[in-house]
Amino acid sequence: MPRPRPRPRPRLRFSPRLSASALRGERHGRWLWPAALAFVLGAYRIGTPQLWRDELATWSAATRSTGELLDLLHRVDAVSGAYYLALHYWIAVFGDSPTSLRAPGLLAMTATAALVALGAGKLFGAPAALPAGLLFAALPSVSRYAQEARGYAFAVLAVAAATWFLLRALEEPGPVRPRWWCGYAVCVLLAGAFHLVAVAALAGHAAVVAVRLRGRPWRHVLPGYGLACAGAAAALLPLVLAGQRQAGRQISWIGAPPVSGLVKVLPSLFGSGAVAAGLLAVAAPACVRRASRAAALQAVLLAVLPLLAVWVLSQGSSSYWTGRYLLFTVPAWAMLAGAGVGVGVPGRRGVRPVLLLVLGALALPTQWGLRAADAHDDYDLKGTAALLAADYRPGDAIVPPRGGASYLMLDLGVRYYLPRSDRLRDVFVQTDAVRLNDFFALECPVPADCLGSDPRVWVVAVGESPDPYADLSPAQAEALKSRYTPVRTSHAGGLTLTLLARGQ
Repeated sequence: MPRPRPRPRPRLRFSPRLSASALRGERHGRWLWPAALAFVLGAYRIGTPQLWRDELATWSAATRSTGELLDLLHRVDAVSGAYYLALHYWIAVFGDSPTSLRAPGLLAMTATAALVALGAGKLFGAPAALPAGLLFAALPSVSRYAQEARGYAFAVLAVAAATWFLLRALEEPGPVRPRWWCGYAVCVLLAGAFHLVAVAALAGHAAVVAVRLRGRPWRHVLPGYGLACAGAAAALLPLVLAGQRQAGRQISWIGAPPVSGLVKVLPSLFGSGAVAAGLLAVAAPACVRRASRAAALQAVLLAVLPLLAVWVLSQGSSSYWTGRYLLFTVPAWAMLAGAGVGVGVPGRRGVRPVLLLVLGALALPTQWGLRAADAHDDYDLKGTAALLAADYRPGDAIVPPRGGASYLMLDLGVRYYLPRSDRLRDVFVQTDAVRLNDFFALECPVPADCLGSDPRVWVVAVGESPDPYADLSPAQAEALKSRYTPVRTSHAGGLTLTLLARGQ
């Protein structure tokens, strides 16, 4: 008796091509969702916080002509030159509104979130990629410096990219292809160009190379790695020399950190003490679980050794120990925490979203506070400028606080927020900052000689002192009193604005 033919199996509903497409979509989601979250959080109310003194310095530098900017860098802030030049051309296209000034930093942090996910995937495997990227994107410090017109976000991006290139190069079973070392060298160079302190990331990279070299022929890795580091270092040497020459003026305010500074800096790295504690707590399982212990050691080296290197260097003649200078280590911390969530709690997938939500809840109060108008600075420059603009008359002059308050750059701040049509003569300025190739103007040695025929003078003072001349030198105060009489006084967010009228 013939055997019955088997019934044909129904075809699968999804073709192999669709399955591969879905798989690619899943892989893309590992970096796409973190990038999207970083962009949304960073873009939310990006223009609301008022510019503070460092951002005003950026605006002052980047809005000068190319020649004036290069002259400035020869005198001061050479270590920020690459960022100033990039922003100079950005402003030429997109303008100098707060949103425009900060948009490049937002784009840099968005790209960094994607690279953190990719780097975590290289180090710990796919389960760690998405949590690491999301945790990085949700950190308050990431949002804060995505909304900052300075070069820190670009330094963080360059270090994250350099770390990815390094991990990709070390995956090669045999001799590493030159393209990975070329990419690594370029990223290290960019990290130093945007912020020299970020070159300390090489301490963690060197340790990872040493760990990966065990049981592997050194000739496959060390020649290319050494050449990449040497090339980047040689290209950065002129910037290092210029930075050392200018360090006394730029970072003399930073004190040498005590040993306790290694712990106390963590809240500023992550945005708050609660977020720092939560991030370290979720990272712990990756460090103790046997399957992820070796990769966790490398992530710890990437995160901790650069901090130790900067701490040691800061015990010398110059200190670099401040939170925003060390922001470039945050991607490594996020990768470690992502591993704790992704591979540190195996078999309990329901716990992972809960951990992410808890960390997000810890970050929420700080995230909200970052969007306030005074989130970057206590002084209401915009409000002060609005008070002045409401009663501005052509021919008015201004006297901003200088002397001990020069570092606040309140003169730049008021000028930035005033309408461009409102031009006020700065009464006691003998030579302006642009002609001096500096951020600060030179004042008249004899203030009375600089008084002109201005019918009215606006005096800006720090605080709410009843004395409008409190921030001026005795000679400046006497010169104004001899020709002007106070008309009215207004206050706006830590500043006092007094209108003086010329006596009859």
